[in-house]
Amino acid sequence: MEIKRGWATDFGKVRYDVLVEEVDLLRMLTARGVEDPQALCMTMRTADVAGIMDAEAMTFVHGSLAKQEPAQREKHEAKGAEYREERNRLLDKYAPKSAG
Repeated sequence: MEIKRGWATDFGKVRYDVLVEEVDLLRMLTARGVEDPQALCMTMRTADVAGIMDAEAMTFVHGSLAKQEPAQREKHEAKGAEYREERNRLLDKYAPKSAG
């Protein structure tokens, strides 16, 4: 699965695209201490995988928009935080962060 997100202005003259692939999901699970992230991925609901990957992509989109549109920086940073929260909520279902 791949999730591609982005934005463009001026008929595509200025654009930003990000592609999140399943290898990125494996990295997220590894960062949470999962010893066999590939095995865990095989047990995850497809809708949750898509949700995690989409939220990760949108986090990057809003980070880039915060730089592109400084006047709306706070708005984009808040949206990025919402997407990080959603990504973490879904990841927590399968790989809760350790208390340490």
